[in-house]
This record gives sequence, C-alpha cells and structure tokens, in this order.
Amino acid sequence: MTSRAQKIAGGSLVLVLSGLVLAAGLPSVASAQVPSDPTRLPGDAPPPSLAAMLRPPSGRPTGRDGPPPDATPAPSMALALEAARAALNACVAEDLRIGVAVVDSAGQLRIGLTADGAAPGLIYAAVQKALAALAYGQPTSVIQDKLRADPSATGPLRPNMSVKPGAVPLMAQGRAIGAIGASGGTAQQDEACAAAGADRIKGRLG
Repeated sequence: MTSRAQKIAGGSLVLVLSGLVLAAGLPSVASAQVPSDPTRLPGDAPPPSLAAMLRPPSGRPTGRDGPPPDATPAPSMALALEAARAALNACVAEDLRIGVAVVDSAGQLRIGLTADGAAPGLIYAAVQKALAALAYGQPTSVIQDKLRADPSATGPLRPNMSVKPGAVPLMAQGRAIGAIGASGGTAQQDEACAAAGADRIKGRLG
C-alpha cells in the first residue's frame, strides 16, 4: 500500500476495494487484490504483464459450465443503455457534447457513452459523480450543498468520487441499485441530463 493511501486515510492503513474503504487486517480481504491508488475507479487496474498476456489460453470453462451470473443489484443492460441514451440525447438537443455513465450498486460501470465530438475523459468524470450519487443515495447537487453547509460531514465520500452536480441515484424499492452521471456541460446542465436519463426508466427498475 502506498504512502499516498496512508495519508488520505489520515495516517491509518486502508484497503480500497470496489469503491469501498475497509480497515486493513480484516481476514475477509487479507488476500484480495486491491489497487494501490485509492483514486482508481471500481474495476480499474493496469493491464497484466506482457508475460501474462502471452501465456496460452487457460481453457477456463465458459457458457453453462462457467461461473454463475453476477447477482449484484443493478439496472439491466437494456435499461442502463436506455437511460444513458436519454441523458445523452437531452444534452445533445442543447448542443452539449457530454459523456454519460451508468453504474450498478457496486459502483461498476454498466454503460458509458460519449457524444460525437465530446472531449476525452468525460465518461470517467461521469463515473466519479455517479459513485458519489450511489454512495449517498442522493443527487450530487444535494451532496454538494450538504458539504458546503458542513464540510466535516463527508460520510461515505471517497477519493474516487466527485460531488460536482451531474449525477443522480437510480432507485428501486427505496434503495439505490445504481446511479447515472453526466459530464461536459455546466453543473446544472449535467445534472438535468442525468435526471432526464433516470426519469426515462423510473418505475421500471424493480
């Protein structure tokens, strides 16, 4: 674990796993592979070594004999794509070239889209906003207002999250099963487009 991770945690050693910060030494995560940089996004990791990439195929079972499907609560791919397209189209209609990201309840990216001509990196900025909306279960504009009123009330805020307005949670039966974020316009425009995406699939998330 790097000294950078230690400093961010206020001097205590932490493990960062799927967007969550866990105390080091817990048996359940003792052997887990975690990124050394806490600002990484969930699932983000450098590619394997060249030697590993050049090894012959492992013959791992696929299809029916493969691992069971992931049961992480999440919007379906079809709904995530519909929401992302609705958000993108809402901004494109205003001549805004944005990036949109939809994450599941574990913070993993489900769908990422960018408008033609959009600046690079906007999907990643959208993911950072979506992670904050997911963690708090509130739009990032609301989170930002709360932190302005009380900067010490960081709660679940982590280094890989952004509380810039532009993301809203995707709710199902009173809990956040994902979030949608947008980046590329003003803060208000980003959040309006993200909200348009969430509204498109509202009531169909289970």
